[in-house]
This record gives sequence, C-alpha cells and structure tokens, in this order.
Amino acid sequence: MQAPTGTVKKGESAKLKLGSSLFARQLRWGLLIALLLGLLIMLYQGISDYRALQTVYDQANERVINSTLAVAGTAARTGDVALATAVTRGAMVQRSVAAIRLLTADHKVLAEQQRDLDLLPQSMWLDDLFGGVVTQNVTLYAPTQDIAQKVVIGELQLTFSPHVYIAALYGRIQLSFFAVFVFALAMTLGMVCVSYFIVTKPLLQLIDYMVNINPVDTNKHLPLPPPYRHDDEIQLLGSSMIGLFALIRNKVEKLAKVTEALQASNQTLEIRVEQRTRELNDVVEKLELLAATDPLTGLANRRALMGRLKNAIAVWKRRGTRVGLIILDLDHFKTLNDTYGHQTGDMVLKSLSAVFASVLRETDLPARVGGEEFAVLISDENEEGLMIVAERLRKSISEDVITVNDQTINYTASLGIACLPSKNETSDSDSDSMEGLLRQAREVENIIDMLYSVADQALYTAKNAGRNRFEMGELPQNFLAAGE
Repeated sequence: MQAPTGTVKKGESAKLKLGSSLFARQLRWGLLIALLLGLLIMLYQGISDYRALQTVYDQANERVINSTLAVAGTAARTGDVALATAVTRGAMVQRSVAAIRLLTADHKVLAEQQRDLDLLPQSMWLDDLFGGVVTQNVTLYAPTQDIAQKVVIGELQLTFSPHVYIAALYGRIQLSFFAVFVFALAMTLGMVCVSYFIVTKPLLQLIDYMVNINPVDTNKHLPLPPPYRHDDEIQLLGSSMIGLFALIRNKVEKLAKVTEALQASNQTLEIRVEQRTRELNDVVEKLELLAATDPLTGLANRRALMGRLKNAIAVWKRRGTRVGLIILDLDHFKTLNDTYGHQTGDMVLKSLSAVFASVLRETDLPARVGGEEFAVLISDENEEGLMIVAERLRKSISEDVITVNDQTINYTASLGIACLPSKNETSDSDSDSMEGLLRQAREVENIIDMLYSVADQALYTAKNAGRNRFEMGELPQNFLAAGE
C-alpha cells in the first residue's frame, strides 16, 4: 500500500533538522522583522541626533557672537590691533567658526582669521544640513544710552561652517547602524534558537515518536512521548498522541489498554503529587525562614534566638558546656530617632547588623529582640572570652559611622554579659554546687529566664555607669548553691 502524499515515512523525520522549512521560515522572518525594527530605530535615532546637534550648533554660534561683540566693539573703537587679534583667535576656538573678520567704521581690517575648509571633513549634504556655510555681518555701535544716536564704529563678519557637526552626525549614524546590525543579528539568532528549542525540536521529536510507534502491535509496550518538562500545548499534543494510540490499541485489546491507561494516569498523578509536595515543602521552608528573621536587619528574631538558646541550654545540662549571652542596647536611640528621623534610625540598625557580621564568628547568633535591643548567643566561650567579644563589639560600634545628608552620625551601645560556666571552669569546692545545679535545673525556661535576667541586669549596670561599656553579670548565689 502506497503512503499518502504529504505523509512522513520512517527515517524521513531525521532529515527535519535545522534546515527544515519551519526553521528556515523562522530564520528569514526573524531577520526581516529585526532588520525593519532596527532601521526604524536607526532612523529615529538619526533624526534625534540631528536635532540635538542642530541645537548645539545654533547655540554655539550664538554664544560666539554674544561673547565676541563687547570686546570686538572696544577693539574697533580704539583701533587696538592686538585686542582685535585676540578676539578673532578666541572666536576660532569654536569649531563651527570658519572665518572671522573685524572691520573699523571705515572698513579697515583690524584682524581676521580663517580655516582651510578643504582640510575639514567634506560632505555632499553640506548645503542641506545645518543651513550650510553662512556668513553673518554684525554691525558694531559705540556705547550710548540714546538709541536714536547710535554711532557705527565697525563691523564683525563671522562665517559659520557645519563641517565638524556633519562629521559628528555621520559618526553617530555609523555607530547606530553598527549597533542596529548587531542588535538585529543577536535578536534574530536568539529568538530563532529559542523558538527552535521550545517549538521546533519538541515537534520533531514528537513526529519521530509518532512515525516509529505501531499502536496495533500489542506485543510491544507502548512507550511514552519524548520527555518534556513544560506544561504547555506541546505537552498537550504529546498527551493527545498517547491517548489516540491508546484508543486504537483499545480496539484490539480493550481490557489491557484500560489497565495501561490507568497505570499511566497513576504515574502522572504520582509525579504531580511529588512535584506539589516539593513545592509545598519549599514554601514551608521559606515561611519558617521569614518567621525566624527580623525583616529590617536580616538578623534572627526573638523567636529564633529562644529556640537556639533552648538547644544550647539542653546541651549544657547534658554535657556542662559553656553558654554565653550578651544583651546589647543602643545608647540614646530615642534621641537619635527624634533628632534625625526614624529612617536614619533604621539605617543605624542595618549598619549594626553589618558590625555583627564583621566581628562575630559564624557559630555565634546575633538577634534583634526589641526596638533597639539585640542579643548575641555565644557557645563554648569562658567569661574572659565573652568580655573580649563584648569589647570588640563595643569598639566597632563606637567607630561605626552613618552618613546622612552629608552629616556623619556616630552611635554607641551598652552591653550586659551572662555566662553559664562549664564543669572544667569550676573549682573543686564548687563541683558539688555545679552537680546540684545540673540536677535541679529541670526546666530549660527557668534557666533561660535566669540567664537573660542576669545579662539584662548587667546591661542596666553598664547604662547607669555611663554607657558605651559592658558589664559582666553574676549568677545568683542561691541558684549556684541549689545542689549543696
């Protein structure tokens, strides 16, 4: 049986690659549209450049006339050749001035300067663009208050040439043409490649799949269409193909085909359920991160700090490792807000988070627990080490500078420290007290409240002692003696 005209035989789909008619049409039309758009852009840019240069040209000529008149009048009135020469040389600095001549009232030439126009860039559009080469004769009058009694003292002849501006316009047009050509080529290749990988290649794979499948042969498993990870019309076309083949095979063995269809549906459903589950997990992770982060500074919030503090206390109860807490409060922050505004206060808080990042270790946890109150959880560090960290923080904060409206702002902070010592840091006489502490401290919240209270009291001690300092808090004696 002969295949109908226009159908694709086995093996012929391999010939439909980059040279296929679909791809060629995409390439041709893409190039044509991109070139047309590029030419329109170039035309618009050329007109805009011409108008801009025309304005610059006219303004430059007007400035030359206005800046030359007064001095030229003085030179013509006094007959000062040196002054006249200086005036003409000064006017020639402007690139649009081709020649200048200063005459007295009796038409005697005091001074003149001119360019060799043959040395300037030539153009066939010289007479059509920027008005061509023009000469302006400006009559010079003696200074007087009476307009009716003006006395002619000379004449200033200026010849303006747009040679340089036409060359500049040509340069801009050439640059625009090159940019448009590169733009058109890049856009065309980019769009055609995108179209090939998004449309043409998946279609060719589907055609090859359709040609090589025999849905009537029930001895072979009916394969799925080529893998395609996007949920769009091409995927719908592939699904339609598998559905059509399934319908044809169902005519041959209805029960087996129903089973295959159910299995395919279950597989698709499992994939979608797995995908939705992954998406839901990602959303949950993002929400958890937002719930544990202060939106202004990007630091951990009070909730995240308490969670980490509970874990650290639990480890301290089991192993007796050290736990340190530093509470930090900005000095006179309300006055700073009232003086410079809340936006400046927010800048200070953000800058403070950068100070934390530069001073603390990666294992330390800085957190914002209130408006201008912060806390830092430091694990496995003795009291001496905590005081070193506190001093570094205090010094770095006092040296930090915020610039607002050309005004520098310094700020300071007071710090309170509390530390749960390890077993190794207690003396032999205190070992029983430490063991009693570990036995009696059954509630983690109680230890957190105690530790936070000690650090907070040390903070207020630092405030009362003059601010911009730190104080080390001491654990309550009754708490340390709980096991004796």
